[in-house]
Amino acid sequence: MNKLLIALIAGAFASVAAAQTAPAKPTTQERQADVKATTQAGSGSSASTQATAAEQAKNVKASKETAKMTTADKNKAIKASEKAMTNPDNPSGSVAGTAAQQKANVADSKGTPKANVDLKTKEGQKQLDKSMQKASTP
Repeated sequence: MNKLLIALIAGAFASVAAAQTAPAKPTTQERQADVKATTQAGSGSSASTQATAAEQAKNVKASKETAKMTTADKNKAIKASEKAMTNPDNPSGSVAGTAAQQKANVADSKGTPKANVDLKTKEGQKQLDKSMQKASTP
């Protein structure tokens, strides 16, 4: 009986040890084949990759054929964009023009009467209270 138990325990240890051994590693060629298959599956097809590369080559060629801007052209374009973005009401786009626009705005503001001037006095506040009471009662 003891020999039978020892044999069972030894068999159990042997099966556990066999289960823990590492499986055989795939070769480099097998791994490369797996990567290639995964890459092709993700990109759709190699034809689409080749078409994209051809399109990019065509675009690069076209961009190299276009004339480059000179420094004067760049400065002119920058000034035009700054003029357009500075203040749409100020066509000059310059600092002096902006200052003149601000002075004109201040003059317009001072020319218009202030709203609710009488609210600063006690009588004006009383009238406001009366009108609010009238509006709130049905």
